[in-house]
Amino acid sequence: MKWIEKILQIDPYTVTCLWNDKKVRVIDLSEFLLEKAKNPKNSYAQLTDKKRFLQAKCDGTTIYWEKGVIMKETDGTENLGPLDIDPDFLFELCASS
Repeated sequence: MKWIEKILQIDPYTVTCLWNDKKVRVIDLSEFLLEKAKNPKNSYAQLTDKKRFLQAKCDGTTIYWEKGVIMKETDGTENLGPLDIDPDFLFELCASS
C-alpha cells in the first residue's frame, strides 16, 4: 500500500508529494474536481476554489482539507470534519501521468 508522507508543494489543483517509497510524485486533481463540481452539493466541489484547494494538509497518510465535510454524530449533532481522499486513488492519479 502506498501513502503520502509529506506535501512538498501545492499549486492550484496539483499537489507534489513525497510517498512512502521515497519517490516524489505530482498528483493532478483537476479532472477529478471538475467531475465532482458538476454537483455543487458534492463535498469535493468546494476544492475548485483555488484558495480552498491551497489549504491542503498531510496527516502522514493522505492529503486532507480541514472542516470540509459535515459529520453527523450518533446523538444527531453535526460537526465539521476533514475532507480527505484515499491515498490509493491519489497514487493512481499520479502513476498514470
